[in-house]
Amino acid sequence: MIRMTCRRRVLAWGLILCGAVLFAAAQHRYVRNFVMGPFEVGQPYLDSVTDVTTAPRYFVKVTGSRALDTGVQQVTIHKRGGVETSRSVSAAYFALVVGDRLLVVKSAAGAPTTAEGELVRMPGDLRRQLFGRPGVAAIESRFYPYFVDDGAFRLPGYIAIGAALVLGFLFWRYGLPAWRYLHAPSSHPLVKRVASWGDPLGIALDAKRESESPRHKGGGWLVTDKYLIQRTVFRFDLLRHADLLWAYKRVTKHSVNFIPTGKSYAAVLACYGGAAEVRGREKKVDAVLAFAAERAPWAVFGFSDDLSKLFKKKTQDFCLAVEEKARMGEQGACPAESIAGA
Repeated sequence: MIRMTCRRRVLAWGLILCGAVLFAAAQHRYVRNFVMGPFEVGQPYLDSVTDVTTAPRYFVKVTGSRALDTGVQQVTIHKRGGVETSRSVSAAYFALVVGDRLLVVKSAAGAPTTAEGELVRMPGDLRRQLFGRPGVAAIESRFYPYFVDDGAFRLPGYIAIGAALVLGFLFWRYGLPAWRYLHAPSSHPLVKRVASWGDPLGIALDAKRESESPRHKGGGWLVTDKYLIQRTVFRFDLLRHADLLWAYKRVTKHSVNFIPTGKSYAAVLACYGGAAEVRGREKKVDAVLAFAAERAPWAVFGFSDDLSKLFKKKTQDFCLAVEEKARMGEQGACPAESIAGA
């Protein structure tokens, strides 16, 4: 089962990495402009561009003789609660004189004689605003059918680099271990844990038999007489009731726009080697905790902030107190006070 789970993980990571490589290859034009741009261009190059969506160099730097104010502005409307509160000019459109042609530049920093940004196809609404006036319509043929947007051209690239770094970290954290465990299953922590319990083959057969008729199940976990078994597409885990340390009910409140929409419940069973989270309706979660109390009466049941702090910060003391309780053969839930004072 471990080998199968690792094989699925390796396959999934392979598909993710292939998808990332294919995406990067599809964006080769942007990558080239991101790395090598902005390209300094003049009228000859601008005249040769008929379609900016296929132009090899579209992150450009253009210098003109002067910039003319077109009177067209981009206005940002600020709203609060759906009601307009204010307006501000976020950018203006200028006509940059390049030789005997005019290049529209969208700029937030005033009238530039040198424009740096992305060549973008001129949308219909901008064209109507620019050339809808009689005086400008007569010289429309002098304008290029695209404009320079001086926005943050490289921002998507920086975001992609950040995403690639995160993906690389996740691959190092999860993908490489899956590859390693696929080729050496004996090094998997679960295999080592099961080996410490006794005969691994016998335990595997016993767990498989019990998994066919679990007492409870939820959240990808099966609760059997002896074991807590997690069996999902990408995860497989095995814990024992005999190793149970702490169990409690977790209630999560859900809301939309501060309006309560309901609650979800889960039985959290913390054992040596890991923790199981059996989700379901409250009645089902209560039944799981009651069953766990029968199987491991020495464990701590119930939640408190003191228990949570002790379990996280003084785990060894917590475990020693539970082990002492198990040796003494005590029954019932162990109160937080007794554990905290241990």
